[in-house]
Amino acid sequence: MAKNNNINRLFLLWLGAIMSIAGNIAIDTGRSKGQIATIIGGIIAIIGCELWAHEKNRSWLFALWGLAAPIGYLVMVSLKDNSNQQSNSYR
Repeated sequence: MAKNNNINRLFLLWLGAIMSIAGNIAIDTGRSKGQIATIIGGIIAIIGCELWAHEKNRSWLFALWGLAAPIGYLVMVSLKDNSNQQSNSYR
């Protein structure tokens, strides 16, 4: 089950980053639909980061690093995994 969650998280993180970048490129080229792709990509990246924060037993607020995708992913990678501790006071 943990492997399935890992695959879902990775899929959401990559999809969010790609949609955000593609949306920004579309905005730069003058296409109005790029804003929609950027917003949806950001939301997807936040959901992926929330799953990642949950796996590391961190607060859901760490999901906001998804807005800085893919740079925010580096922060998520560097976070200490607290899943071996009993509970997190932020939850």
